[in-house]
Amino acid sequence: MNAVSTQPDPDALLRRLAGKYSVEVPQGWRLTKTAGESPAGATTLLPGWAVWDREPTEALVPLLLWRSERRLVELKRMIDDRTIEALSMCRFSCLTDGRTMDLPAVLYREFDLAEWLAGSPIEAVTASIQTGRWANVIVRLAGGVVCGIEVGTTLPAGTAVLDRHELIARRGVACDRLVDSQVPQSSVYTFTASGTGQYTDVDAELFGLDAEEVSLVRAAYDVLLHPDQAGILRQQHRRLSDLVRLALESERQGRRLAAEGGRG
Repeated sequence: MNAVSTQPDPDALLRRLAGKYSVEVPQGWRLTKTAGESPAGATTLLPGWAVWDREPTEALVPLLLWRSERRLVELKRMIDDRTIEALSMCRFSCLTDGRTMDLPAVLYREFDLAEWLAGSPIEAVTASIQTGRWANVIVRLAGGVVCGIEVGTTLPAGTAVLDRHELIARRGVACDRLVDSQVPQSSVYTFTASGTGQYTDVDAELFGLDAEEVSLVRAAYDVLLHPDQAGILRQQHRRLSDLVRLALESERQGRRLAAEGGRG
């Protein structure tokens, strides 16, 4: 929840941000949070998980917006800067209400985080899925890193995503949440006669957006600055979609399956 009652339009804020730095927004480009039919001649930028089962045509740019989220950027920096060394294991969890993000969408997100944070591709996937709403997945990455991923889509409607990403290395442990915290912490809490409120704004230029929307706008802005990224994002989207399908097939067959190019 932010310190304003209405949510600004991400597409409008992207254009405002681009205009501030004299960055041109190509004709027909639009930023949205949800999947839908793209108007003829338009290019739609949206979260990749929203179209995980769709081939990314030239009319779609699937954004990996979590890569722009500050807490996750800092977590990756701890690996890249060798603050922690010799990563051996990852423990991820992500719970949603299942409305915006269904189970395959959550797996799409967490698989990319595993590969991006560890800096190596997934080689094999073992998945156990219950009622299509709970999943325990073990993935092995190149170099021997093992990642345990727990996901669920059973939170009450309207509940924000609850996630946690912990990296365990030979030297050091890092996490994107406070130690032993069960839910994300907010910056400001208020206790009034009308109830309890909590407020967190994470970007002065995009004031009023929540953390996910800020990441969405920032990810889209990065594509404006580096247009060649659109093709790279489409390639990564195809890979992540294949990994999601592999997890679903692993559950169906009840065994570990090798990713394309993996050793199994």
